[in-house]
Amino acid sequence: MTLRPFVIAAIALAATIGSSAMLWAQQSAMRSVWDGVYTDAQANRGKAAFEQNCAKCHGGQLQGMDEIPPLSGGHFMADWETQSVADLVQRIHNTMPMDNPGALSTASSTDVVAYLLSQNHIPAGTAEIPVDASMQSQIRIDPNKPGAP
Repeated sequence: MTLRPFVIAAIALAATIGSSAMLWAQQSAMRSVWDGVYTDAQANRGKAAFEQNCAKCHGGQLQGMDEIPPLSGGHFMADWETQSVADLVQRIHNTMPMDNPGALSTASSTDVVAYLLSQNHIPAGTAEIPVDASMQSQIRIDPNKPGAP
């Protein structure tokens, strides 16, 4: 008789722990850029940073120039296929712009990635790409929406 409250408490605790573990597993699972990983506001900030720092080499329409690669279209998406958003953010942050590498903060580089995703017809979502690299590394760049032909 006196064990009943303890059994109920143990069941409630187990349910809470199980729910927390499932939530953690879902949050730590790899996601695709097609899951709505940036916001329109973030892409707009990225557009401003792109225009100021990147367009002079990559073109205003992201078309690339001479030996500078385009940042939109199949070639760009194929170049980054299966890599993470963190990989792209770090590439931008560490090597761009070519005449002043590292000039863009990690936050600005993240915003530029949001802009690049938007320009590659990847839909926005309700949450921004986080600035934290460990969270960015959980977002995979897929050239096509998963399940699409």
